[in-house]
Amino acid sequence: MLFKNWLKENKQKKRTATDVVFQKTVCHTSWNVRTQEVDQSVSSWDEVEGFILEMMADEDEFVTLTTGDVRHHICYVQAVQNEKGIIVQVGIEEGEQVRLVEKICSQKECMDIFREFYVSSCVQGLEKYSPVEFFI
Repeated sequence: MLFKNWLKENKQKKRTATDVVFQKTVCHTSWNVRTQEVDQSVSSWDEVEGFILEMMADEDEFVTLTTGDVRHHICYVQAVQNEKGIIVQVGIEEGEQVRLVEKICSQKECMDIFREFYVSSCVQGLEKYSPVEFFI
């Protein structure tokens, strides 16, 4: 009986890992936005802001802003809503791999992060982000 209880408890627990990395990809434009419906080059902050506002109005939408001019090791910022707020994830290049960190933000903070990234290719305060947990 003890083994059956242990097996049942372990099946209910989901294992996660934070040491997941992704292959580095190349963006062939200065800035690219991706959503569920769009994958296109953008040339102004107003365009980016419009996609972020659409994401904030649709709980099933996401937005990813990628740069072709990686500086400060940050290649993209992406966001999606959940019940706690907006999850903002930052893709950080490490050699030929990318790791993800994230934090929960308000709408204003999310917009500020994307704006800073668009203007400077940088995201301040990365020490406040946590490694993304993936189910394994």
